[in-house]
Amino acid sequence: MSDDDVPQPGYGTRLAAIRAAAAADGVAVEVDLHGALVDLRFDRWALHRSPAELAGLIRRLAAQAGADALRQGREVLGDLLPDDPATPRPRRPPAPEDDTLVPATWAT
Repeated sequence: MSDDDVPQPGYGTRLAAIRAAAAADGVAVEVDLHGALVDLRFDRWALHRSPAELAGLIRRLAAQAGADALRQGREVLGDLLPDDPATPRPRRPPAPEDDTLVPATWAT
């Protein structure tokens, strides 16, 4: 069996595996596709910052990594997404109104 014959994992599996990292000033973060923090590491000297500085740095790095994770997700989905994110997606047909349903008269 060649590599071409091996089935590729589905979209869900590939999207769930996405991770993106960012690091600066002794702090390293890793997030998943949803931007949820999955790893956080500090160099010992980074802990000498004030709590507010450290929190701001973590938020900035998580946002940076989150943007990269979304880019990776867009690459995985490829042709399933429009080229222009501003392009409206097709809408579902509206659900029927309650008064358009025929009442069940067989039980009366």
